Amino acid sequence: MKKTAYILANNIKTETAWNGAAEKASLTDAERKRYQKFIVENIRNEGNRSAGKAAIKRRTRWIAAAACVAVLFLSMTVFGEKVYAAIEQISWSLGNALGISDDLADYKEIVHTSVSDSGYTVTLQEAVATEEKVVVNYTIQRDDGQPMEEIPTCFDALYINGKRCDGASGGGEFLNEEQTAAGIAVSYHMFGVDMTGRNEYRLKIRNLFIENEVKGKWDFRFSADGTDLITDTKRISIQKEFVLENGGSVMLEELSLNELEQKITYRTKETTDFIFKAMAEDSTGCQIQFDTQTYRGNEGIGAMVNSEILHDGRIAENAETVRVTLYAVELPKESGRMSKDYRQIGEPFELNLSDNL
Repeated sequence: MKKTAYILANNIKTETAWNGAAEKASLTDAERKRYQKFIVENIRNEGNRSAGKAAIKRRTRWIAAAACVAVLFLSMTVFGEKVYAAIEQISWSLGNALGISDDLADYKEIVHTSVSDSGYTVTLQEAVATEEKVVVNYTIQRDDGQPMEEIPTCFDALYINGKRCDGASGGGEFLNEEQTAAGIAVSYHMFGVDMTGRNEYRLKIRNLFIENEVKGKWDFRFSADGTDLITDTKRISIQKEFVLENGGSVMLEELSLNELEQKITYRTKETTDFIFKAMAEDSTGCQIQFDTQTYRGNEGIGAMVNSEILHDGRIAENAETVRVTLYAVELPKESGRMSKDYRQIGEPFELNLSDNL
C-alpha cells in the first residue's frame, strides 16, 4: 500500500444559493481563520517535504470547498499502479478512484458522457449517491495528446434539483506516465437534502487548472438514487460523551458502515476548537483510521470518515467487535504553528457490530 500524504485544504465560497440563512449559519470570522490557518499550515508542510517541482506535479491535489455553514476536510490519496491499466479505454471506475475494493456495482450510476471544449475532453464516468453526499469521478484528456503541465484542479459546481451543493472535497492523479490523462474524484455535500429517490444533477466545470488556467464549458446532467445504499447502511449507536480540555465536550453518536464509506458522526458542545480523529481495531485485527471530513461549526455537527489507504482501510465485514480510541488536536488560539500532536481523549471503548440500529 502506498504512502498517503495529507493535505487539508479549505476554500470558503463567497457566493451561495441559499436564501439569506447562510450568514446566520456561518462560523465566526475568527473560527474561519483558525481553520484556514490549520489547513494552509498542512499544505505548506507537505510542500516542504516534496522533493522538487517534478515530484509536486505528480502528487494528488485535494480541494475542500465549503459554503459558509461547513468546513470540509479530506485526506489525499496517491493512486496506485492499478489505475494505469484502464487508460487505453479512458475508463476509470469509482472504486479505483476512491481506493476501495468494492466496485459499488449495486449502487452506482454509469454515466460515461464526454464533453470537449478548449482543447480538453472531460468524461464523466460514474456517480453514487448516499446520505448528504453524491460522489462522482471523471477523466480529463488533452485533445492534441500532449502532456499536462499540472494535475487538474477543477473549478466546478454541482446542483441537485436546481439547488447548489453546500461544499465539495476531492482530488485527482495522472493516469499514465505520459501525463496525458488525469482522473478526478469529488464528493459533493448536500446537508439537509433527502438523497433517497431519484434526484436530478447538473455538474458545471468552468476551469481546469490553477496555475495555467484553461477556461471552458463542460456541463453534464445525470440522475442518481441513494435509496439502496442508504437502506443497506449498517448503523451502530455509540452515544459516548468526552470532556475536552477547554471544558467543552464531544458526543460520538453513530458508526455507519456501507460499501462506499465507514463513518463516525459526532456533535460538539460549547466548543469549535478541536479537530478529531479516531483509531480503531476490529476483532479480526484490522486497524482503521477515521479522519474528520466535515464539520458544521454553527450546529456543532461533524463526521470522521475511514481512510481507505491507511493501515487496513476499513472494518472487516466479518468483524464482531471494534475497539475505538478518540484523539483531538486543538486549533491555535491566535497565531503560531499548528500542532500535529493529537492527544488521546478519554478511554478506548468497544462496540458490538451486531447491534445494528
